Amino acid sequence: MSAPVAKCPACGASIRFRFSAAVQTVCEYCNSILVRHDLDLEKVGEVADLPQSTSPIQLGTEGVYRGSAFTVTGRIIYEWEQGGWNEWHIVFQDGKSGWLSDAQAEYAVSFLASPGRDIPPVKELYPGKAIALGDTTFQVGAMTLARYRGVEGDLPFEYWNKDEIRYVDLRSEGGRFATIDYSEDPPLLFGGEMVSFPDLRCKNLRAEHSAELGAGAARSLTCSNCGAAVSLRAAGQSVSAVCTQCLSVLDASNESLRVIGQYQAKERVRPLIPLGATGKLAGVDWENVGFQSRSITADGIAYSWHEYVLFHRERGFRYLTQYDGHWNFVEPLATAVTVSGSTATHKGETYRHFQKAVAATDYVIGEFPWRVKTGERAEVNDYVAPPRMLSSERTDNEVTWSLGEYVEGRIVWEAFRLPGAAPPARGIYANQPSPHREAAKAVRRWTWYFALALVGLYVLAVVFSANKVVFRGSYRFHPGAPGERSFVTPIFNVDGRATNVEVNIHTDIESSWIYFQLALINDDTGQAWDWGREVSKYGDEGSNSDSSIVSLVPSGRYYLRVEPEWTPEPGGSSIASPVNYSIVVKRDVPVYWPLLAAFPLLLIPALYYTWRDASFETRRWLESDTTGSGGGRENEHEDEEEE
Repeated sequence: MSAPVAKCPACGASIRFRFSAAVQTVCEYCNSILVRHDLDLEKVGEVADLPQSTSPIQLGTEGVYRGSAFTVTGRIIYEWEQGGWNEWHIVFQDGKSGWLSDAQAEYAVSFLASPGRDIPPVKELYPGKAIALGDTTFQVGAMTLARYRGVEGDLPFEYWNKDEIRYVDLRSEGGRFATIDYSEDPPLLFGGEMVSFPDLRCKNLRAEHSAELGAGAARSLTCSNCGAAVSLRAAGQSVSAVCTQCLSVLDASNESLRVIGQYQAKERVRPLIPLGATGKLAGVDWENVGFQSRSITADGIAYSWHEYVLFHRERGFRYLTQYDGHWNFVEPLATAVTVSGSTATHKGETYRHFQKAVAATDYVIGEFPWRVKTGERAEVNDYVAPPRMLSSERTDNEVTWSLGEYVEGRIVWEAFRLPGAAPPARGIYANQPSPHREAAKAVRRWTWYFALALVGLYVLAVVFSANKVVFRGSYRFHPGAPGERSFVTPIFNVDGRATNVEVNIHTDIESSWIYFQLALINDDTGQAWDWGREVSKYGDEGSNSDSSIVSLVPSGRYYLRVEPEWTPEPGGSSIASPVNYSIVVKRDVPVYWPLLAAFPLLLIPALYYTWRDASFETRRWLESDTTGSGGGRENEHEDEEEE
């Protein structure tokens, strides 16, 4: 169905609606707000001068969301304490419409949704509160009091006489996004998800957008306080800029750069990564646009770290944090995080609570995607699962989550092509991966492999050993009887390859002992192996049987010389009962004692590396306030140089 055409009642210009179901539009010639009654248009207001758009999106931009093509037909513009954003009305080819939110290079697609239950009053909500809407549980993120700034293009309803609107943004752990609009009664619910700008595959963008994608496309303005040059490298996405000369906090949302605050730093800090430097991390070229020094206080001692604001025109903002030579590459999260006791869960991974503190911003220069305030403070909670760290920052109106991943200093140095070497990392950081973890895992893995191999060799030995009986005889010994006690057995054959020979003796003694002097003798060569064995049994102690092994016995004809011995114990009877015993000789029997001897040797490397890894973890958690240590850090030093 083609879009209707009408005349503007204010200036007579032709008005062509961008989609057939449009209810309101804005005349491009006289800025009149027009409401449609069939083909008749009524002027209901007039759009004031709109803030300059720095979004890559414009009316007529086309894109794709979940395989469906859409066209941008209209826009509602809002401002709030932390900046501003656009709500772009998008229409799909099947006539369905939705909204594409655009704020500080973060994008979300949403649609009017049914809450499935009554939406709670705004006074019952607070950042972090969990609420169930439909079949999804959300967490309250930001609570925003926004100011309507104007409209543009075609909208599916009348929207022109708003003042202040209360919005509540919601996030789910599964990545769902929702917004409650409390300007209507009952409130409206919009549900959708955060999206990556490249995934939208947009075309027909603003002409100047392509020129702004490259690094170094900074806009040079003048500080309204001291007149120094101020470079806006993320113009249109930055909310605040701090003059590097006078430390005035400037409103970056307009070219006047009005002063909205002033930092009084006791000392200036020079960033290790200069403003304007570009580097590739995670496969993306980032530009360093801002720098801040923050601190917490524990046990009366202040501990500071530094944060770098990285920007990419399409990817948005990321952060690099640095403390004592330890670096983290940090990404803001669009999803909720589930906290239970001292753990937090994100995408199925569990993180342990490490530290809670109130962070203060002490020094800032450059640009920021939020309204920078002097003396700004936020409650920070860190949860770790090395090499990652989940962090929440809570203020009165907002709770935000971010996910950091540990990065070695040399990687940062190489990415930004910085001179010299990165400052060495000192101590153990909260999410620093253990340098012994992978080695310990590898050694344990190989220990299991070798252990299985040993067991396999033993099984093979059992299967392929002959374990053949070559002699068996039964005898009776009379302790104390006169005459020669030793005797030799009949000759038996030990055939085949050279193997071990096992001699088993089983007696009927109880509460007594007997000693056997044994010799295995080759009848042809006279080669002999001599040894002795004692058999003792007293109640539950000892055994009335014994086994001994002679190794590597060549094939041949052999006999045993056996000499049993018994001596009465002091104070005991000199007459003992006869002892019945049997002797069994086997060749090529499987033995297990080498296996038992090898296992402890195999465990030594695994135990060593496991101990080193466990020691590293113990030292890590000594720094955590979760363990009751107060969260203190030692060996503090500044890695930045004073100007």
